[in-house]
Amino acid sequence: MNRFRTLLKTRNFGLVIGLAFSLIFSLIGFSTLFFDSLEGRLLDTYFAFKNFDTGRAVQKGVWKNEPNPDIHPDILILGIDLKTIQQFGSWPFPRARHAELVRSISRISDQSEREKSLFLDIFFIDPSTNPDDDRMLAKSISESGRVFLETIVNYSGYGELLDEEMFWRQELLLRKTPPFARVGSGWEDMHAHYGLQTNLPAMNATVKGYGTANVVTDSWGDKVRRQPLVFKYSRFLGDLTLEDIEGGFVPDSGNYERIGWFDTEGREYTVHFPLDTEGKARLRSEMEKSAPPYAVDTDGDGAPDQELLILEHYQDYFFPSITFSLALDYWNVTPADCEIYPGDRIDVRRGDGTIQTIPVDEQCTMIINFAGMASSIASDGYKTFPVRPYAGYVRETGDDPDTWPKTRALKNKVVMVGAFEKGMADDEKQTPYGLMYGIEIHANSLNTLLTGSFIRHLPLFANILIVFFATMLVAFLAARMKNLLSLPVSLIFALSLFFTCSFIFDNNQILINYTVPFAGMVFSYVTIILYRSSTEEREKRRIRSMFGKYVSPEVVSQMMDNPPELGGIDRELTVFFSDIRGFTSLSETLTPQELVKHLNEYLSAMTDIILDTGGTLDKYVGDEIMCFWGAPLDVPDHARRACQCALLQRKRLAELNAAWPEERRLAIGIGINTGIMTVGNMGSAGRMNYTLMGDNVNLGARLEGTNKVYGTMIIVSEYTYAQVKDEFIFRELDTIRVKGKNRPVVIYELVDERA
Repeated sequence: MNRFRTLLKTRNFGLVIGLAFSLIFSLIGFSTLFFDSLEGRLLDTYFAFKNFDTGRAVQKGVWKNEPNPDIHPDILILGIDLKTIQQFGSWPFPRARHAELVRSISRISDQSEREKSLFLDIFFIDPSTNPDDDRMLAKSISESGRVFLETIVNYSGYGELLDEEMFWRQELLLRKTPPFARVGSGWEDMHAHYGLQTNLPAMNATVKGYGTANVVTDSWGDKVRRQPLVFKYSRFLGDLTLEDIEGGFVPDSGNYERIGWFDTEGREYTVHFPLDTEGKARLRSEMEKSAPPYAVDTDGDGAPDQELLILEHYQDYFFPSITFSLALDYWNVTPADCEIYPGDRIDVRRGDGTIQTIPVDEQCTMIINFAGMASSIASDGYKTFPVRPYAGYVRETGDDPDTWPKTRALKNKVVMVGAFEKGMADDEKQTPYGLMYGIEIHANSLNTLLTGSFIRHLPLFANILIVFFATMLVAFLAARMKNLLSLPVSLIFALSLFFTCSFIFDNNQILINYTVPFAGMVFSYVTIILYRSSTEEREKRRIRSMFGKYVSPEVVSQMMDNPPELGGIDRELTVFFSDIRGFTSLSETLTPQELVKHLNEYLSAMTDIILDTGGTLDKYVGDEIMCFWGAPLDVPDHARRACQCALLQRKRLAELNAAWPEERRLAIGIGINTGIMTVGNMGSAGRMNYTLMGDNVNLGARLEGTNKVYGTMIIVSEYTYAQVKDEFIFRELDTIRVKGKNRPVVIYELVDERA
């Protein structure tokens, strides 16, 4: 029971609270959408701090941004802006116009000065109203040999066979540029896309590379912060019944075949093989509970007579995003040089034998390290990336190479063409820097890949250690410090941790989880403060009730600020006994009412002096007073205070006697001793008293009675004398032997204070 009470003390229980919240937030904080959303918003703040000091310089009266050192020099955006639209007419442009752009960029006399790649962030899925335009564009793409186009994946079309046109478009694309073939464990649980839209066959046949254009908002759907590098496209192969699976059908997982089923709300579930008997039984139970049954006609009478549970058989393909495809081309590697490990990394084996490691999550998405705010195409606007007008690069070029310009100053550039005017298409997305055109989001993603400035998460175990350290430290501060001090200190620590996380992100691209330890700190601090408020208020009432009559209000106040140990301890104290001489004779001359009134007047005066000198009143025994110094508050000069109290009482008694009639005058004896005594709450379960016991207490009582022998008023022991002999005047009286002491004790009369 005593151990439990000790544990419940604020200083100890605060650490228990801190430990509890450390465990709770370590378990739930790293796997919940709420904290993920907070981390996303915190990432936005880090980006804001990171790019706070982007410089601008004045050149010839025009504001111009200084080159951003975080931008890869070979990334260039050609924006289809308002001036371009005004020059070429309404959007969308005829495809012949894009053909002119492609030819204009590729037709230079010095082919060593050409661009590395040309990405058109424009879809050519449906035939043009003018077939000649499609042929012109396809021809220009073929002539360039460096054009990249994009595809679109979506979730529609599951459980459906492709129409023949789209099937052959996909086949053409797959044969020209095979998808990733080395994907590690975890591929089954990547999000499946059942629709894949590609460009016209003539363009698929001549394009250098392709990639999916999809960008994704975070799981809470507010901003684009991640770029999928690999998409899983699932091509439907056919239906299977649950009986087929139970009969032993196993997909060819080595060829990325997969079995899945959907519940009544359209949620997809993947069946993981191999399946033992228990696994098959569990699958049947789950499908019977959640999957919609399909009614079939088994006897050919035209009426359904049986309900079957149906699963879908898929062939999974893994496509690169357009930015990843551009990066692979820039590195002169292909998907065959990549090894994909969902939830960990993508390894790209470069031509020089080095491996570029890209951190990804379970869905193979990469955090985009946004380089700055959205760029402006205006000459005096903000430019994170260099952006030039589309119209500036459209020039009619003939077929004669002698008429071509020598260069377009695009050597080894990745030229990215896309919308850069509001209202052209649904191509503006929210990012950490506000609205940004899709082409610039792709540029930021590509820049992250080419510069290798990948944002990595701190390992989970390290984040958990930070949670425990931060939460326990704040719990310690809240439990051990005064509220007025613990709050600012805790806030300073929380801010220091935040700026440390921001500094590490800015300089090392390491993302440390801050919201989880911050939540642990807040919950621990608030809980401990509330606990302290309730327990300490209760403790203050107890102390006030217990000691309000025995010590001065100032001492009570100090005790409430620093509660003493009341359970019983051994401590050096000074005990004080006083008694009235001839009290029995006095009581015989007064009525009971007069005696009580007279005694109370005396006791009140003496008690006030005890309390004023910081003493603790133990008890009254008739006309006897017992008190002590040094507990419950530990005061080092307890012996001095006791002697001072005795002299003040002698003086005050003389004043009282002068005011009283001669027959009511009092004489007292005082005994003082210093030594180790046991002090604490003593008594029964229902009634306790804070008091002393021990041989040194008994010696003090005997010294009080010894005054009768020597005709003195105040006697102290040699132990008290040793501590205050330089502050008071004493007269040595005798050496006496007392019960409980092995050797005689020297006693002294306290005469006065030294001048």
